[in-house]
Amino acid sequence: MGPVTPIGIGKAALWAGLLAERSAIKPLTRFDASQNKAQHTAEITDFDVLQWFPSHQAKRWDRHTQLAMVAAKLALEDAGLELREGELYPRYGVSFGTALGGIANAEEEHANFLTHGAKAVSRALALQIFGGSAHGNLSIAYGLQGPATTNSNSCASGNVAIGEALRWIREGHANVVIAGASEAPISPLTFTAFDLIHTMSRAGACRPFDQARDGFVMGEGAACFVIESYEHAMKRGARIYAEVVGYSLVSEAHHMTIPRPDGEPLRRVMQMALEDARLNTSDISYVNAHGSSTPQNDANEAAQIATVFGPDAPPVSGTKAYTGHALGAAGAMECAICLLAMENQWLPPTLHLEKPDDGVHLDLVPNHGRSAEVRAILSNSFGFGGVDSCLIFRSA
Repeated sequence: MGPVTPIGIGKAALWAGLLAERSAIKPLTRFDASQNKAQHTAEITDFDVLQWFPSHQAKRWDRHTQLAMVAAKLALEDAGLELREGELYPRYGVSFGTALGGIANAEEEHANFLTHGAKAVSRALALQIFGGSAHGNLSIAYGLQGPATTNSNSCASGNVAIGEALRWIREGHANVVIAGASEAPISPLTFTAFDLIHTMSRAGACRPFDQARDGFVMGEGAACFVIESYEHAMKRGARIYAEVVGYSLVSEAHHMTIPRPDGEPLRRVMQMALEDARLNTSDISYVNAHGSSTPQNDANEAAQIATVFGPDAPPVSGTKAYTGHALGAAGAMECAICLLAMENQWLPPTLHLEKPDDGVHLDLVPNHGRSAEVRAILSNSFGFGGVDSCLIFRSA
């Protein structure tokens, strides 16, 4: 795994950030947000791409690609998978996700264009702005000639990227896939756009499942994973964090931002993932919820988790209270959190949880994590447009 998050860059730092039980959410400093109702974000303040890559490479990448390249480098190092420079790997692929790609950088370049004209625009812009720029750079940097794509399924993009990697390996299209997602959306116009549709917290707090929640807090980050066939991993003596055993993806076909009131797609996507994994509800030790801290989404998700799992539902937590909501990268970052939970047999808490919704009887692991036996994890990610996705990880 290679996480680049507001609470820690790299596996050790992310684990330390989880144990600290402190949120990365702070007042926005990157630009003047005084005209906005929402004024908080979860920014990565200690990221310097030059710690990992030389300037002649890094200057060609926008921030979302920089985050992706560092996440992939960390994942490859953690996996002990050395890819030799100049060599090509036809059975290695890239499955990536992002909601907005290089839009923040495009905003900055547009401002330069309006102020100083065409000569002020970066010549790299055309290669930075499109959604597939990160996976293209990853393929080129490491000689990955297998299947390569970027999905843009809003806040479900990270889950979908990992799920599609699973599908490619199952179907024999690749032996190894670098899978993950990246997002760098904290820019004036993008931030304002989300603020105008009243999806972001005016109080500046991400509090999943709490009665006082009033919207998500925008974050940024990336996470990448080396996912490979079991045979390939065993042959090279790889250390295995977990198996990806279940994946499902459905569309609600209802509304761009409001979940279907009857919750049927959310129930179905979890049930489909369980069926794909050939597991029962009793096999799941922990659910990492989408938990966006929006009133309708959290209420719907809590109700459908309770319906699927019944009175013996496992512990559930929403970890966006730590990291903010990194849109398309959220699911990938939460995958890293899930793997650390499994490795350390510890459940991450739902921070800022003071009073859950009436009628919610789930164990939401309020405010403080705890030791627990973690054998299998179900992780939800839901996106604008009614995209619902679910992953299941099982201890290897």
